[in-house]
Amino acid sequence: MANPFSNKKKIRGWKRRIKQIEQWKLRHINLDIEQLSRNNRDYVKLWIDPFYRLTRRNPPMWYSRLILEAMIEVYQSWSQQMKRLNKPFYLKIWLYNPNFINSQIVVAFRECLNYYDNTFDKSNDNKAFPSHLYGRKLGLQEFKWELAIDSDDYWLSDLQEDIGLGFRTDKDIEAIKNKAYKCETVKLSIGEDTVYNVRVGDVWLGEII
Repeated sequence: MANPFSNKKKIRGWKRRIKQIEQWKLRHINLDIEQLSRNNRDYVKLWIDPFYRLTRRNPPMWYSRLILEAMIEVYQSWSQQMKRLNKPFYLKIWLYNPNFINSQIVVAFRECLNYYDNTFDKSNDNKAFPSHLYGRKLGLQEFKWELAIDSDDYWLSDLQEDIGLGFRTDKDIEAIKNKAYKCETVKLSIGEDTVYNVRVGDVWLGEII
């Protein structure tokens, strides 16, 4: 199966791409407090073309380092703004590896303070944060990083429907089941379903304590 994050297609105009990072940072450096107050949570993803599209692709590592530097600046700005509200809050960078382009900054407070507590399964792997990948970015060493699992989740009902539509075969389904690190039966209003979780990478959850 082709890697959906493959970066083989040649990209031109890198000076313009670098400017896009600065534009992304300036659009999001100030947290929208009004929207946050309405929804009690907010986030920002890496909406940077041509990497964040329907079919996503990872930037080269040198470009990812520049993005991460901008993310840290946005995080620090959001942290200062949240502290002024004088309420407990959740604020973390979700740093995906190797699927970097899925990374985002997430904030929540009040009724949604614990909204993201169970978003990821914790990883039992004994890994150190891969700082060697990102270089000595300003502020990176201030973060505490917790390792979680980046997974693709497959519902059995969807897989069976895919077979009926000819999108998958029985062999494909068996392969997914064999690769799953976890499967569980979930009770729904219409009955029960089974979800298979297949690990596709790591998510580093970072915050400044």
